[in-house]
Amino acid sequence: MNKLLMTAAASLIFAAPVHAKDSYDYSQHNLKVKTGNLTVTYRDHNDLDKSMGQVDYKHNGFGYAYRYQDSKGQVEHRLRLNTPSLVKLGGFSVTPRIEWRDFETKDDYGNVWVRLQYQQKIGDLYKAYIKLQPKFAFDKVGYSDGEFYTSQNAVGVDYKLTSSYSIGVYYEQNTDDDWKVKSEYIGTDFTVNF
Repeated sequence: MNKLLMTAAASLIFAAPVHAKDSYDYSQHNLKVKTGNLTVTYRDHNDLDKSMGQVDYKHNGFGYAYRYQDSKGQVEHRLRLNTPSLVKLGGFSVTPRIEWRDFETKDDYGNVWVRLQYQQKIGDLYKAYIKLQPKFAFDKVGYSDGEFYTSQNAVGVDYKLTSSYSIGVYYEQNTDDDWKVKSEYIGTDFTVNF
């Protein structure tokens, strides 16, 4: 039943009648190395001049992160705080995220995410998930504080190769402030646990 609900939700959220102008023009690839409460991520984009490195640390249910990103020569420093989940019910969770984006050559701003996620284990080796992640602006030019301005949504599946290695593939969709698709692409994850 849970798998059926997840499939239905994914179909409703991601069935966009018109693709964005840059649909599938690039792909995103992540390498994650985890040990204890620490995760280091490197991300590259195929056919897009963009890459990033990020360090995450979890403590007492909170997640702290710093990201360095270079997008077509535009450097960004991003600070992020993930709070404990406000709601956990079966595979469903609601988790806030706050971040500040500091740019070298354009206006800085912050945003608050409301991360709605459902995940389901399929046997011992697979985990499928769906994420709906609206973002609300603060101190962002052109938007009032607390105003919805974009959403970053994803559906994917991870496969556990061994106790130390996993791979995943996902589809991500980004919207504008009218929930119209701005971009969509396929991504991959490769995770190493020590």
